[in-house]
Amino acid sequence: MTAARASGLVEARLGRPPQDALEAAVVLEAWAGVPAQQALETASACMPRTPAPPALSGTRPATPRRPPRMAAEGAALLATVSAIALWAAPLAAALGDGVVGRALTLALPLALGLHSALQARHLGRPSGLDGLRHRRAALIVGAVALVAGPAAVLGSAGALAGLLTVTWTSGSILLRRGWVAGYAAVVVGATPVMLADVPALAVVAAVATIATAAAACAIGTPRGRRAADEPRARRVRRAVVPGPWTRMAGAGLAGVGIGVLLVGDPSVGWAGGPAAALALLPSAVGGLWAGHALWRLADVFPQALSGVPACDGTGPSARRSVGTLAGAIGRLALTTVVGSLAVVLVAPGPGAGVLAGFGVVALAGVLVALLESLGRPVWATPAIAAGVAAELAVPVPFDGAALAAGGAVAVLLMAPAALVLLARPARTLATALWIP
Repeated sequence: MTAARASGLVEARLGRPPQDALEAAVVLEAWAGVPAQQALETASACMPRTPAPPALSGTRPATPRRPPRMAAEGAALLATVSAIALWAAPLAAALGDGVVGRALTLALPLALGLHSALQARHLGRPSGLDGLRHRRAALIVGAVALVAGPAAVLGSAGALAGLLTVTWTSGSILLRRGWVAGYAAVVVGATPVMLADVPALAVVAAVATIATAAAACAIGTPRGRRAADEPRARRVRRAVVPGPWTRMAGAGLAGVGIGVLLVGDPSVGWAGGPAAALALLPSAVGGLWAGHALWRLADVFPQALSGVPACDGTGPSARRSVGTLAGAIGRLALTTVVGSLAVVLVAPGPGAGVLAGFGVVALAGVLVALLESLGRPVWATPAIAAGVAAELAVPVPFDGAALAAGGAVAVLLMAPAALVLLARPARTLATALWIP
């Protein structure tokens, strides 16, 4: 078969010129009975020697779904952190400053590590809580072990650490289900009970029990209408595809490292009253806002790369993705500064160094989340480890100095990695983004 005849046959069958040699070879093999190897050779001969420039797609990329309820998340965060800050005084009065300090030093890194691991394995996946539906018994056993294990080793401090860890981790599951208001109501409602001279540890145990039971119900409850109530044609079983164990381990270790950064500076004084928890509020809210801003990358990447070759790592696509990160950092900085001024006016206890240190650690957390979402959690873990080492090695000339130094080291090590990924969005999108 001559090249001219083959070309005419292909165009007749397709109703247009072939897009590439492979498409032409498939037509020749299917419609003309040409053997596979000969079809490939003939199709290659039919194609022009100088490829035509690629045509731009006329379809606008679909807008990805974003996590809803940002305002609800922020309000719940403000309420729960403020309430837990008010727990410090009655807990210290009942158990002692040393017990509360050791409990928070263990609970905060452990809770952040579990949250990050669950987020990477299930909560951040499209299937969400469906991946945990058949693991409710294991999660309840794990919650009991989180309380019993540390209690057996550290006594009251370990029991309090386990209860706080279970409460905060259950809150992550409830947040994913959308039961934010209920979780905040339980935590806030426990505050006046605790301030009314009810045994503080018993109140924390009750809150942890309620949160665990609610999380178990949230895992077993489908969101929205029950599937049995929907027409058969609309019943779609979403495939459960958990995140890889390697990504889960990397995210968990990075979360633990962020927690160690928060509690590793002895000048912060977590057991000395609500000052430390209140000082954490502005940067925590700023980190939440910055994280939601980074969801714009799901739009920026495909829209900026429309018609851009995958080997092209420069131009508007890179500027838009890097600009999105800069905008997220700006939101974090603005919220931290404004919120810190408000905290200083309300509770003069936290120093400027502590507030600045929390802001830097929040930026490190945003970069960790970005690298994890781009499939590079292994790049974040050594940076966080270096930050922890710097925090433990730096002297404390003023309150928050070690905290700020450790966070700054982690940020300086992660920022180049994040910029490299965002500066070549085509390659990042093709090789790492949203690929398990």
